[in-house]
Amino acid sequence: MKPVRRVVTGHDAQGRSIFFMDSAIADVFGGGGMEDFAAQGSLALAELWASGLPADNSGNKDSRRPGDYALEPSPGQLMLRIAEFPPEPEGIAKPGRGVESHPGFHKTDTVDFIIVLEGEVYSMMETGETLLKAGDVLIQRGTNHAWSNRSGKMCKIAAVMLNAKPL
Repeated sequence: MKPVRRVVTGHDAQGRSIFFMDSAIADVFGGGGMEDFAAQGSLALAELWASGLPADNSGNKDSRRPGDYALEPSPGQLMLRIAEFPPEPEGIAKPGRGVESHPGFHKTDTVDFIIVLEGEVYSMMETGETLLKAGDVLIQRGTNHAWSNRSGKMCKIAAVMLNAKPL
C-alpha cells in the first residue's frame, strides 16, 4: 500500500484552529502482510488514529497507538484504519462451509464501521456472505467473519473499530 496521507487539526496557544500534523502513514506490515492472512495475500493496513471515549481534543499530540500491532483497539478505545485486500488466489474461498469457508475467519470484541472506498470484497459470515462495493457500509458487531477479495483488483476499506464488551 502506498502511504496514507494523514492530516490532523488542533489548536494553537491562542485557541485558534491549526493543522498540526501532515504526514504519510506507512503499512504497519511493511508490505509483508499479516501472518493469519497469508493464504489470501498480503493484507496492507495503516493505523491512523486511536482514542478513548469520550475523545480528548486538548493539546496537540499524535494519537496513534504505540507498540506492536494488535488486531483490536485497547479497552475503552476506538481505532481508525485503512486496509487494502489484494485479490486472493482462486479457490481460497469455499462459500457455504461455515468457518471452513475461508482461512481468514476471525472474531473481535468490537463494533466495526467498514466503508468500502475502492473495489469490492465479500464479507463472509458463518451462515452466508454478501458482496460489498465502493460506497457500501457494513456495521459488524462482534461477529466471526472473513474478508474475501475475488475481484481480481485491489480493494481498499476504511474501518472505525470501537472496543466492545465480549459476547
